Amino acid sequence: MDRRTELDLVGRVIAMAARRTTTLADSVLRIPADTYVSPDHHTRERDQLFRARPVFACLGADVPEPGDHVAFASGGVPILVVRAPDGGVRAYLNACRHRGSPLARGRGNTGRAVSCPFHRWVYDTADGRLLGRPRSCGGFDELDSEDLGLAALPVAERHGIVVVRPTGPEPVDVDDWLAGLAPQFAAHDYPKLLPYTSVTTTWSCNWKLLLDTFFENYHVFALHRGSLGAFYLSGASPFDAFGPHNRLVVPRSSLLDQAELPEAERELRPHAVLQYFLAPNVIVSNVADYVMTWRFTPDAVDATTVEHALYTYRPAETDEDRGYFEDRFDAAESVTVAEDFPESELIHRNLASGLIPHTHAGRNEPGIIHFHRSMADHL
Repeated sequence: MDRRTELDLVGRVIAMAARRTTTLADSVLRIPADTYVSPDHHTRERDQLFRARPVFACLGADVPEPGDHVAFASGGVPILVVRAPDGGVRAYLNACRHRGSPLARGRGNTGRAVSCPFHRWVYDTADGRLLGRPRSCGGFDELDSEDLGLAALPVAERHGIVVVRPTGPEPVDVDDWLAGLAPQFAAHDYPKLLPYTSVTTTWSCNWKLLLDTFFENYHVFALHRGSLGAFYLSGASPFDAFGPHNRLVVPRSSLLDQAELPEAERELRPHAVLQYFLAPNVIVSNVADYVMTWRFTPDAVDATTVEHALYTYRPAETDEDRGYFEDRFDAAESVTVAEDFPESELIHRNLASGLIPHTHAGRNEPGIIHFHRSMADHL
């Protein structure tokens, strides 16, 4: 990020810690339990948040070479993002025009053409044209091949991120979608990132409960008292909103040692997590010399798939480097998988009882308040 913003955030953390406060919202927010457990509400979210608006697809680093692809779903819409032979990105509905089978799963490389695993219909990654229907014995000759290409989706790449529109013809403007975050993303070196590792897990709770834990560090001293509590503050956390997105600083205790340094010598990282939230469901965490992303995909009102990935700014060529990055990834996994996410599952069970009308987000939890207000506005 740019140096002026970095120094501003460090100064805000130090000032907040001195006053024993944090960023405060204008008022407490009551969140109806139905926000988390109502199937009807879940359907509205699917249609308005995950289908009708542009969404984060991947980092450009996920598809560095021609033929590299990422397959994912947004609001049930199957999406295939691929690096085309000309170096640009393309996005298509991830469905064969024959019987609707997914063309690709997860991440990989398709080469110049992608073929359906069901019957090997072949499509050009550059423009989605149908190239062939092997061994079909003329069974589809009455159909016009020009009408059987892949359905293209609006997509754009900028500042090292790829954004796609799941439905609708309007083009994607990444800077406009970032709603003021574009200069900060431009100041990062995301195009230089290298994918290192990732893991996918599933959880029996609403997707927003899992995200809520990323929007406040108030719980660190309690839920994470045996893990992060000794190293991270439970307050003094600068929060800023950018349209439906936001930025949150989660400071380590070591950041406060910089209060005695001249401002020109202060650093935000590695003394804090600089976290961006890209609505509706992606976290980008900047930690020291690496980046982690988290995507929360709603599978049902009470089921969520979480994809957690780590990217490096340098090749992990030595045992020391590999050990360092693996330790960092495992530490993040252990905290979320053993502490944050199980707690979210328990909360969901309580809310699903029908006996708890609402929960509360306090003024000291502005990230949760902004997130829920923004989602409600879009619905």
